[in-house]
This record gives sequence, structure tokens and C-alpha cells, in this order.
Amino acid sequence: MITNGPIGYACTPISIPYRTSRSFLLKNFKEEVFKECVMDNLNDLMNILRWNVDSNIYLFRISSDIIPFGSHSINKIAWWEIFREELSKIGVFIRENKIRISMHPGQYTVLNSPKKEVLQKSLADLEYHCRFLDALNVDYTNKLVLHVGGVYEDKNFAIKRFVENFQRLSPSAQKRLVIENDDKSYTIEDILEICNLLKIPAVFDNLHHKLNPCGLKWKNIISCVKDTWKEDDGRVKFHYSDQDTVKKGGAHSKSVVTENFLNYMESIKGIEADVMLEVKDKEISAIKCIYSLDEILPVSKRTDQWAKYKYSIMEKNYSFCKQCSNLINSNIPISEVYIYMDECLSMPFQEGSFVNTAHHVYGYVKNRATEKEKEIFNNLLREPVENKDKIKGHLRKLCKKYDVKYMNKSYYFIL
Repeated sequence: MITNGPIGYACTPISIPYRTSRSFLLKNFKEEVFKECVMDNLNDLMNILRWNVDSNIYLFRISSDIIPFGSHSINKIAWWEIFREELSKIGVFIRENKIRISMHPGQYTVLNSPKKEVLQKSLADLEYHCRFLDALNVDYTNKLVLHVGGVYEDKNFAIKRFVENFQRLSPSAQKRLVIENDDKSYTIEDILEICNLLKIPAVFDNLHHKLNPCGLKWKNIISCVKDTWKEDDGRVKFHYSDQDTVKKGGAHSKSVVTENFLNYMESIKGIEADVMLEVKDKEISAIKCIYSLDEILPVSKRTDQWAKYKYSIMEKNYSFCKQCSNLINSNIPISEVYIYMDECLSMPFQEGSFVNTAHHVYGYVKNRATEKEKEIFNNLLREPVENKDKIKGHLRKLCKKYDVKYMNKSYYFIL
């Protein structure tokens, strides 16, 4: 039996057709366009939350773009009134299923900016985010996550300005706000100082800490961060990510590295915490991490996961595929299977394995494909290295057209 996992992901899932960030150009702002966009976003938010619950995911960050131009001065529409019923239904679903949600205003929301215009926009943006959570009627365990901002040549004065401007927020926004260490300016030690002063919770980001460390030891950090969370704030919340090995420092990895994640979870063992994953493959890593912590994962879940990963592994090397299949059908913990699959997926491109896998996938549709579709596939395969993305794109199109459910549920087209 899988227990509710305190593992979540941010904003837009990549394996299901739902998104909550629809928008339009500012010059096209009209009430009817706005209403249609918001309705579509809210409908898909409910779809995502339902899918998350079915997938044992009870922690989710809602996109800041859920309401287009939510804090822009052009937007005078009382969306919280117009969509009261829809927002109420979403809130009821969240509460009934004990989902914990959050929002994370972007990099241009800077509460300690010395510029009046930036500050005013930042205050408006925080109040917009707060209003959205308030409109869902969710309690104050559902938070707004923010970075402190810039240093502006005088860190102490910048901190003082943050503390002063915090007082300008509404009581509700103050209760929802939590602050996070960043990768350049404010260490977790700085954050703890501010949080203890304002009596608000701190969020600890492991990757930011790696890039911008402080003098505190790991155990002290975890303990001190936990102590900033009071009963009304809910469980302590951490952000977890791995570094993308081929990009600059701070870039999130495509997928969570299972072994790293398990080591991290061991390092916070004994603390009841929610862990938000910041990773490119979103819900795919969330499921992997949740299952990796389950020592008695049902066979049906193991085989379902293998069905999703199978062709992504096969295109790396067919021998990897056979070994993974053996591991899935063995008694070893699923975490060890994921660790092996991580290694397989990190292997370099092999033309022969790629072509072999493309033919396997093409086998699902070749008897239904038109002559033109067959011609396109065969022509693309003449230059597999140059055309690898086009080949998979064509196969994805065919699998959707001919409703190949097995492939449409797999990760082959998205990993």
C-alpha cells in the first residue's frame, strides 16, 4: 500500500495534456478573452490536482500565471468574484484530499528593492498571489515562497528594507509568506536571521546552499529551519534539486538522481517534512521519488513504471532494457531499479540503439500508416543522428493519430 508522499512538483506537468499558464498579449487584453483564458486554466488546475491525487502526489506549486496579468494595473476585473464557484470547488477538492499547495512569485517580485516603482509592483504581485490562495479558502499552511532580493551594495540595509516593506503587506499575505535562500546573495543563515526577526518560516533549498553556503553545519540548518515553522504553518518545507551537469551552476537537472535524493532524505530523517522537487521532468521525478521511498511497492506499480520507461531505456542500449526488465521482475527494491535506470538514461546517444528502438515503436503503427507517413519515416531514418528529434516527433504524431495507448502513456517521447 502506497502512503501519501510528501513529495511534490511545480506548475506544469509534462506527461499529461494540462496546463495552467495560458495567456495572451497585453495589447489583446479584453474581458471576454481574459475570462476564457482563466476558465481554461482553472479547469486544467482541477484536472492536474485530480491526476496528482490518483498518482499519490499531495504537494503542488500552482503557476503564477494561473490568472493572466493577475497583478497588472490593466486588470481591473474582479476574477475572484466572477470565478467564485470554480475557485470554491478547487478549494474543496484541495481540503478534502489534504493537498498542500503553494505559489512562488517570480524574480521580478523584489520586496527589498530601493526603487519605488519596483516595490509597488512587488507588493501588488504578492497580494495577487495571496488573493488567489485566499479565494481557494485554504488555510495558512499553504504558502507563498519568495527570495529576499538584491544586496544593493549594502546587505544589512537591504535586509532592513525587506523587514520594513514586509509590514506593508496585508495580514493574510504576511501569514502566507515564507522566504528561501538563494544561490548568490542570501544564505540560509541570512534567511534564518530574517525569519526569526519577522517570525515567519524559512524554506531551505539544497542546491542554492551548495552554490551559496554559510558557516552552519547541515544538522543545525535542518533543525533551525524546522524551528521556524509553527503549528499554524504546517510541516516544514524543503526545496530539493540536482545540478544539471552540463549547464551553469544553479540550473536544475532534467531528472532527479535517485541515489542523491535518497541520500538527501536520509539526511533529514526523523523530520516530518514536505519536499518540493525543482526539476525539469516535473511529475515524472515526483512519482519516481515517492515510489523510491516505498519499500513494498505493489507489482502493478513496478510494471506500470517499467512500461513508461521501457523505450527510453531501449534507445540507449537494448542490453540495458533486458537488464531493467529482469530487475523489475525481481524482488529488489524499486529504488535500486531507479538507480540503475538513471545510469542507463545518462548514457550517450547510440545510433544503432536509437534506430532499433524507432523501428520497435514504428511497429505499433506501420500497418495503419499511410504511404506518405511511411515515406516520411523511412526518409528521416536515412540520417538518424541529424533527424533524431524529427523521427521521434513523427512517431509521436502517428501514435497519437492511431491511438496507441501504450506508447502515448510512455515517457519515450518526453525524456
